[in-house]
Amino acid sequence: MTRLSSELISGMNGTIAAYDIELVQKTGLTLRQIAARTAGISEEILCEAFRSERVAVVPVTAGQGVIEGFTQAVGGIIEHLGCPCFITANSDASGLAEGIEKGATIVFLADDIRFIAINLSQKRVIDNAVATGWSFAYALDACAGGLQGRDVLLIGAGQVGGNSLCALDRLGAKVGVFDIDRPKAQLLANKFKMKLEENLSDALDRYTLLFDASPAPDIICREHIKPETIISACGIPIGLSDEARTLVEDRLIHDPLQLGTAAMLAMAVRHGLSDKSGGRIGWIA
Repeated sequence: MTRLSSELISGMNGTIAAYDIELVQKTGLTLRQIAARTAGISEEILCEAFRSERVAVVPVTAGQGVIEGFTQAVGGIIEHLGCPCFITANSDASGLAEGIEKGATIVFLADDIRFIAINLSQKRVIDNAVATGWSFAYALDACAGGLQGRDVLLIGAGQVGGNSLCALDRLGAKVGVFDIDRPKAQLLANKFKMKLEENLSDALDRYTLLFDASPAPDIICREHIKPETIISACGIPIGLSDEARTLVEDRLIHDPLQLGTAAMLAMAVRHGLSDKSGGRIGWIA
């Protein structure tokens, strides 16, 4: 996964309520509602399911180690959604054991490569790359008033961008894809039968709905922003220049952790509901 910095998540728990208000202003939906839509269940069913769940967030010291404030931020997002959560006192294998011994039904943990949620009863793993791609697509759909039949430019054909295409396709968007790695973009274009964009600047002049899944900074500039431009940007760092961001701030969906984490929880809970109901509820990738 893209490695966050402590600066990006510092103080997140103290601003999560304000973030949710801003999300409603932009999309008409709360963080929990977007997560529920991403998972293919209603908010009411999700809230009801939380009553039988308990989440453990496990610090992991492998690789470069724990990012300061990361487990607290993840735990804060989960608690904000209304699901019982605790951070284990121990890390790594000891922390995982502690979480299970204390009755966790879902475990969140991350190293330098993957950030995952595990539904223990279903033995299902939800990857942050999937949850982030899907949730930012659903947020763009809500902010734009629907994507059915509308042109969307996907910038970045990596894990998150590739996963977002499943959701964008399901939402009925007509997607054009650009990546500096042309063979990677070509693979996605072939798989989803969509347009391959050869020149980013030219594409940005033509599209007003943008999905930025690239880690490259300053690729979307002031001249690319129109009054009708709407951007869902999950890339870190964000791809907008400071001037471009100022022009589109009220039509920009961007956060370092909140949407992806919320969707991971909803997807993990969703898999448990399938088992309890004896069948599938809704639809999920």
